[in-house]
Amino acid sequence: MRYCRQCKINVADPTNICPLCQSVLEKTEGMQEKAEAMYPVVGVHRKGYKLILQICAFICFVAIIVLALVNYLTYNGVAWSLICDAGILYLLVTLRFTLFNAHEGHTMKILMQVIAVMLLTFLIDYIIGYQGWSVAYAFPVIILVADVLVLILMLVNFRTWHSYILLQMAMLILSGIVGAYILIHHMGNTLLAGCALGVSALLFLGTVCLGDARAHNEIKRRFHV
Repeated sequence: MRYCRQCKINVADPTNICPLCQSVLEKTEGMQEKAEAMYPVVGVHRKGYKLILQICAFICFVAIIVLALVNYLTYNGVAWSLICDAGILYLLVTLRFTLFNAHEGHTMKILMQVIAVMLLTFLIDYIIGYQGWSVAYAFPVIILVADVLVLILMLVNFRTWHSYILLQMAMLILSGIVGAYILIHHMGNTLLAGCALGVSALLFLGTVCLGDARAHNEIKRRFHV
């Protein structure tokens, strides 16, 4: 039997990954039996959450139609309703996959938020006349904020710090892609992109180097190597 420190449950299935938060499970040999059930009671408020999400989706759908109509009737060369629509869709994504999703752990929630915010800023940049500020400035800042958030979560959840390695790798890959894009397109300002890449690399390498066997085991289990 294995135990998840993040969800505080025992898992009897023959798996190394928690079915709820995707954290690496620990063996319970030599540990005291936990009083919690094998699986926590989930879905008690799921129907209420689903109803709230459906109401929010309906309101957002109506708002998208109204904004599109107003933009069409008062069109002055700028499709500002698309920016509003992107913000509304981002709100729905946040509600659905972050606030009302108890199955995903912090790792996937943060990654989805990072990707959603990146897409939102890029869309805004594109609609108002693409100038590249979303890639050169917004993307690196978003990655840096995510890196700081990951570091804070690792310090707060010190017992499960190794479960954030996958998110660190994702930030390292994203920062590398952004940096390469800026260099290839000669966008000029590479300071922020370089800082994002450096901080992401430092955080990941520091975790791997100082994380002893737990960090290496986490990488092996995630990639089945």
